[in-house]
Amino acid sequence: MPRSCSGSKKNRMKIIMMPSLYLLKKHSGRSEYSRKTEVQVVVVDLDKSKQYPLNFVCILPQATASLGKPSHIFGKVFGESSLEVANKLLHRALKKEKDEDIRNELTKRLRALKTYSDSQIKMLTKKF
Repeated sequence: MPRSCSGSKKNRMKIIMMPSLYLLKKHSGRSEYSRKTEVQVVVVDLDKSKQYPLNFVCILPQATASLGKPSHIFGKVFGESSLEVANKLLHRALKKEKDEDIRNELTKRLRALKTYSDSQIKMLTKKF
C-alpha cells in the first residue's frame, strides 16, 4: 500500500513510500527479578530496502499526543494523517505478530489511540 506523505509546511513536497512497522524486543536488567522487556516500534519504508536499518524512517512515538506534533519526526513525515497511519500500521502488525510481549505493546498503543475522540484528534493535530 504505497502512501503519499507530506513534508514540512515550508517545503510542501510529497514523498511516496510503503510504510511498515519493524518491531524490536530487548531485555534489560541484571537479574531475573529486575529484568524488563522493552519493545521498540520503528517505522520503515519497504520501498527503500527490505533490510533494517537501511529502510529506517523514524520511531513510532509511545504517547498519542506526540503523533500529531510536527516537532516529532513521525508527525513531520505523515502530517495530519499521522494518527490514521499509526492506527493502520499497528493493526496490520498486530495481525501478523505471534510474540506475546510484542502483541501486548501493540495492543497498549492501539488502546491509547482509541481513547481520543475524532474532535480531540483534530485538536491535537491543529494545536501543534
